[in-house]
Amino acid sequence: MTEPTLVPAPPRPDAVSAEEWAENLSEPADYGGEGPDRSREQKAEGPNGEALFRFREVLLQTQDLEWLDKTLAGLTHKALWRNEDTGASISLVRFQKGSGIPSRHSHASNQFMFCLKGRYIYVPTGLTLTEGSFYWNPKGSLHGPTLAEEESILLEVYDGPHYPTQPDWYSSPDDAR
Repeated sequence: MTEPTLVPAPPRPDAVSAEEWAENLSEPADYGGEGPDRSREQKAEGPNGEALFRFREVLLQTQDLEWLDKTLAGLTHKALWRNEDTGASISLVRFQKGSGIPSRHSHASNQFMFCLKGRYIYVPTGLTLTEGSFYWNPKGSLHGPTLAEEESILLEVYDGPHYPTQPDWYSSPDDAR
């Protein structure tokens, strides 16, 4: 695995003292996703010798990020943030019209989704996410299959790992994280 790249400190704002700016970094952590990938400023060693990093506040313009394909047809995502230690994550997911999750399943943590665009239906229950809808699927609750009745973009948050085991609709273990 390639060592993550460090970025230089951004210019210090006039309203922040040099002393505060020098120390205004996060606690060392192992984060992944576009935000962390663009903002690792300092390397630190973890308690077991693992590489950890320190970060400043991060702003992403998500419209400038590329949609990356998952191994499920019609599904792309933008991984914004991930805690590599806990599996918690925040992503934008996009389902093309007619695509969806093909079978019932549960998650190993709580799943939260906010619908930014589209019409995304949980077929057995008829529960439908539309623009502005917030959805919480509690840990362990069976749900799905799903269907995007039109292109749907969702902000998806997990407070821990996504699945207890890799679902059969993904051929890559990275897609199940």
